[in-house]
Amino acid sequence: MNAIRQHGPLLSFQSTQALQKLGENIRTARLRRGESEALAAQRTGVSRLTWRKLEAGEPTVSLGLFFEAMTVYGFAEQLFDLADPELDLDGQAQDAARRPLKGRSKG
Repeated sequence: MNAIRQHGPLLSFQSTQALQKLGENIRTARLRRGESEALAAQRTGVSRLTWRKLEAGEPTVSLGLFFEAMTVYGFAEQLFDLADPELDLDGQAQDAARRPLKGRSKG
């Protein structure tokens, strides 16, 4: 298994990359608005150190803080699409494969 462990949970490479990308995206949103780290930290109720960890995509930062940062910078609607069952095509296919065909008796 390809995994990276720093100071947080053991995460796959893909999860680590996704967290880092999310942090970068939030940083870009902050900078485009001309806000300092201090203001961003204040708006989300955390210390500047914690804010820096969020922007670095560190896995020790709470999911709630990532969500709050996304909300503060106008990405709240995107949160509702995360893990949307309607977008889970693999799960839908597996679920359909387990269901009996209509009109056939079981056994």
